Amino acid sequence: MPPIPRPSRGDPPGGPVVCPNEGELQEFLTRAVSQVVVREDLERALRSGERRLRIKQGFDPTTKNLHIGHAVGLRKLKKLAEWGHEIVLIIGDWTTQIGDPTDRDLTRPTKSRDEVLENARTYLDQFHLIVPRENTRVVFQDEWYGKFGLRDVIELASRATVQQMLAREEFRKRQAAGTAIPIKDILYPLLQAYDSVAIEADVEVGGTDQLFNILAGREMQEQVGQRPQSVFITHLLEGLDGEKMSKSKPATGVWLTDPPNEMFGKTMSIADALMPHWFEWGTEMPMAEVRDILDALARKELHPREAKVRLATRIVSEFHSAAAAEEAARAFARQFREKQAPEAIPDVRLSRDGEKTLPIVDLLVRAKLQPSKNAARRLVEQRGVRVDDVVADLTTTVATDTDPLIRYGPRSYARIRWI
Repeated sequence: MPPIPRPSRGDPPGGPVVCPNEGELQEFLTRAVSQVVVREDLERALRSGERRLRIKQGFDPTTKNLHIGHAVGLRKLKKLAEWGHEIVLIIGDWTTQIGDPTDRDLTRPTKSRDEVLENARTYLDQFHLIVPRENTRVVFQDEWYGKFGLRDVIELASRATVQQMLAREEFRKRQAAGTAIPIKDILYPLLQAYDSVAIEADVEVGGTDQLFNILAGREMQEQVGQRPQSVFITHLLEGLDGEKMSKSKPATGVWLTDPPNEMFGKTMSIADALMPHWFEWGTEMPMAEVRDILDALARKELHPREAKVRLATRIVSEFHSAAAAEEAARAFARQFREKQAPEAIPDVRLSRDGEKTLPIVDLLVRAKLQPSKNAARRLVEQRGVRVDDVVADLTTTVATDTDPLIRYGPRSYARIRWI
């Protein structure tokens, strides 16, 4: 494979490496973190500050924008850059043309190079909404794959076996279902793995959906005689639908480019159950404050709506400004007042039947607000049900020790009175 031009480790941009204090280091290694391979090695390197680490994260520009789920990993890069380590953000201009098979039981459509590059242009400024420019390089895979020939592709393919690739969960699912597995999909993990070889990465950051690919990079580095990278895996923040936030589902994401009012309103629409993850993984709020809010919610000393206002205000402040967050909160309050429930709301009396909670779908049917479970489920899936002005999802349950206001459909309301 062709040699890769690499910057000297002795002369990267920025100042000296800084050793974090113990509390800061432990929060870095645990907050929003699924796992670290090998944690002891990374912890020792960060604590000692003896050498500048080269940290890699790759992004496939399949769409024009990044969402706040991407911010979980980018904040880790931000902290590492502040400690003086070198950050390499890789634009996957070649891997995007193949399509990442992660979490897919069908192959992703191939994108043209022009489309990929157009999307990539929008990423550059978005990265730096979080990651500082100091100590950071943005590189395109074309720096190495643009020099590849057929011999290099064959040599790269020799670094893994079919059995190793078919051990991947997504490929196992396709094989069991009899779905085609194109060779290009099998090449994807190898291309991402070689990125680590190309830049001689010390650490790779990625979400839980990237674990297979990142471990492949570690293994390939060992094969070519490099020091294997540490693997730093972050949790995946859920989107508005309760599933992982994804570029392929734009309606369920909060985007870094969203204006303040839209960012605030989307955050206010999440299910209550998502708030712990959004507070801890989706913000930089100090953990002591996060714990106080979540404890108050658990003790029912803080109303979920008030907690959500604090969450939305924090998120808008981090991506825009405190002033923008205050104005967004005022705008949301005005909108809420204009769309508040009518004064005459019918009461619906339901028996508790010894139950402490009732799933939202069952409640809609039992209260005769929907004719069947299928109809109720469809309405919930369409985000057409609110409980005390919080959008319900299929996991929502209603406590029988409260009298909730149910909004079903655009203009229909009912107050549940438990007996």
